[in-house]
Amino acid sequence: MLQITINSIYFAKSCTGVNEGVLRELVINDLAVINSLNLDFKPGMTVLTGETGAGKSILLDALGLILGDRADANLIRGGKDKTDITAIFSINNNSNVNDRLNEMEIESDDELFIRRTISKDGRSRAYLNNTPVPIQTLKEIGENLIDIHGQHAHQSLSKPKMQRQLLDQFGQYDALLQDVTKTYQQWKQVNNQLQNFKTNGEDFAARLTLLKYQIEELEELSIGESEYTELSEDLKRQSHSQRLLDSCNRILSELSVSDSAINDRLSHHQREIAELSVIDNSLENISNLLDDASIQLDEASHELKAYVERFDIDAEQMSTIENRLDKFHDLARKHKVRPDALTEHLELLTTQLSQLEGGQEQHDLLQQKKVELTEQYFKLAEKLSKKRSDAANSISVDVTVKMHELAIGGKFNIELENIEEDTPHQFGMDKVSFQVSTNPGQPLRPITKVASGGELSRLSLAIQIIGSKDNGVPTMIFDEVDAGISGGIAEIVGKLLHGLAEHRQILCVTHLAQVASCGHHHLLVNKTTKENETFTQVVHLDPQQRIDEVARMLAGMEVTNESRANAVQMLESV
Repeated sequence: MLQITINSIYFAKSCTGVNEGVLRELVINDLAVINSLNLDFKPGMTVLTGETGAGKSILLDALGLILGDRADANLIRGGKDKTDITAIFSINNNSNVNDRLNEMEIESDDELFIRRTISKDGRSRAYLNNTPVPIQTLKEIGENLIDIHGQHAHQSLSKPKMQRQLLDQFGQYDALLQDVTKTYQQWKQVNNQLQNFKTNGEDFAARLTLLKYQIEELEELSIGESEYTELSEDLKRQSHSQRLLDSCNRILSELSVSDSAINDRLSHHQREIAELSVIDNSLENISNLLDDASIQLDEASHELKAYVERFDIDAEQMSTIENRLDKFHDLARKHKVRPDALTEHLELLTTQLSQLEGGQEQHDLLQQKKVELTEQYFKLAEKLSKKRSDAANSISVDVTVKMHELAIGGKFNIELENIEEDTPHQFGMDKVSFQVSTNPGQPLRPITKVASGGELSRLSLAIQIIGSKDNGVPTMIFDEVDAGISGGIAEIVGKLLHGLAEHRQILCVTHLAQVASCGHHHLLVNKTTKENETFTQVVHLDPQQRIDEVARMLAGMEVTNESRANAVQMLESV
């Protein structure tokens, strides 16, 4: 076997990439073929390699769940009750994340622990530094932590919507774009209200007549404040009048009229205790209490007597109350409100009538508002078009340079076409078209009509690399974005990704030795079987192991001295 001097290998060189705001650790338990896995990540470029089906995609699934992807109970390892994933990020230099954590009153101490659990019943829970949060919060936080570029990104590159979104993402004029969108939404709301005026014009007279009739019948009832409640209490009292009178007479008799009246007995005991308190002064307090009780009993007897004397059983009044309440109930059923809410309902109908009668005035106000919003929108849209034009020119030049580096040749251009309409559009008044010419002298045409599959993949990668320079996300993941390329182009792609790692942490899943050799760190993902169970393992490769893996990627299953020598040369050339 060819022996390599470790000190000569690039792998041993230190990484001078970013040191703050990166993914530091990923802990996975019982996710698909992963039993238990604890991975440490470092700044710079980390490549992940391994045979197809080894489980590289499971690692990305785990990170996706950490970032708020939809949970799937089918991902839980067979025979287990739940999946548990934790990611640890250094956020001391990530102001967006720290500001959001402060808003939620979550302490961070420059570290963020994101945990996600999924149970067999499909329930999912999320935590930020042990604080439970909605899954949506993971999405909001995750946008400022990791940016994932998938292997099929080039497929969406041909869609006009994606082209516009990419241009706006690279242009860095989010506030202006939000103002345009917000003004459009306001314009749309006013315009819809005006359309309702037109649609409902025929119903105007009928609605006006109905409101006037409803208000008239409610006003005819002349409802007093709290009248329904008071009438209900009166009816309750009248319907139990005989019982009230009989019971009160009986109680009054027992208190002060009968031979054994309570008042008389209390007075007797009061005098007796008073005499005894002369003998034993400890009874004085009891004597005083009986004095107070006697006074209160006399007052109660007098008030009860007055109540009985003024009590009047009036059958006619009871009938009047019942009739009045019947009217309340009839109108309440008719208007579909509670009887005690008729007064509020009358106020509501009166307000609606006032609004309807002032409909023309409201229509005029809305029309004026629409004119103002339209003018405001087109001023903002014009500014947005200028920003887009500047961004398009800059990106076109940068992507063209990268195209030549990736051996596509030709020229890239972002064409902006103004939408010639008087009606605002949600995202501005520009049609965005990505155009390319892959050969000198050929005219620019839409990328879908010119670029081959391989060229489209490389073009997509060039655009992603250009756009990633300024997006501020500290960690970027490239998932087999090198698909469809090989040889010298693959080496260029690897070095481009390596260059990105000077400014942010890069994780790259690749099947190409040329790309794998450009990483600062190398993780090998493989699958093993033990006692009829399959496990995914991830190994941090040392220099010699890395040579063997790059050689395997070059030669296939049978690694030769020549492939090892080529691997060494590739690793040293970065």
